[in-house]
Amino acid sequence: MSYYPGFSQNLAYAGGLLATTTALVAETVSTDPAVGAGSFLLGGAGLIAAISAFTKDFWQDRQRQREHELARLRFRAQANRANEALDAVLTWIKEARLTVSALPAAPDIGHLRDHRDDD
Repeated sequence: MSYYPGFSQNLAYAGGLLATTTALVAETVSTDPAVGAGSFLLGGAGLIAAISAFTKDFWQDRQRQREHELARLRFRAQANRANEALDAVLTWIKEARLTVSALPAAPDIGHLRDHRDDD
């Protein structure tokens, strides 16, 4: 993180604008083809720097959103595995109770299942 959040972006904008302006001036003033090609490359690099600085925040936000979605999916998968394990244990308890009637009944967790997040 930068202490000056907009500084690097503004610096990239200024650099891109300066490089493009320099390229245009060099293109119009010079008759040498080497200067024209060099100014074209310099102007292109300046435009790329300006565009990348402009879109940097967008891509950082997209990356944060992807990381959030992955964490959410991992959490949901973990909760689903826990629910499956609980269902298996309850089924085992009910089957054991049918076999041996002296065992205590399986706990009723219907009120917990009503509040489960299944979206």
